[in-house]
Amino acid sequence: MLEMELKFRVDDFRDVERHLKSIGIEPGDPVRENNLVLDLMGGPLGKMDTLFRLRNCERGTLVTVKKPIPATALKVRHEQEAVLECSQEDALKLFGLLGYGVVYSYEKTRRECRIGKALICLDELWFGRFVEIEAESEEAVMKAVDALGFDPEEGIRFSYAALEKDAEQLR
Repeated sequence: MLEMELKFRVDDFRDVERHLKSIGIEPGDPVRENNLVLDLMGGPLGKMDTLFRLRNCERGTLVTVKKPIPATALKVRHEQEAVLECSQEDALKLFGLLGYGVVYSYEKTRRECRIGKALICLDELWFGRFVEIEAESEEAVMKAVDALGFDPEEGIRFSYAALEKDAEQLR
């Protein structure tokens, strides 16, 4: 599956929430996510810009692998996901047996909703608040960007890891 996305930094979510409500959309309840990025010794996945992530979810642990694809104005990645019916701790032990370890971790609070075929995520991390818009097509992302009144030129294509690294340098 292709994942195309843009993020937008916002001061708070009030204007976005009001706008969503005005078009009949209500974001879901907040969910606290713990994300663990894994790699082997020497970081071969990171060197290939490949993400291997474990995220807690209602059904267990969401395992995600993302690989980059040359893109246009959006961040585009090939994404494959599967759910393991075990705790994140048990999943980490399983992949640890294969030599994988945590190279980066982050927590966020996320609220989700949809505009057409696009998933809208209101993400709050220690270094900022972001509206992430993702879909399987550029058209769906851009329709949602337009519906929310964002300027696509202001969209962020960087990962939360890169944004956090920048925030830490400003501390």
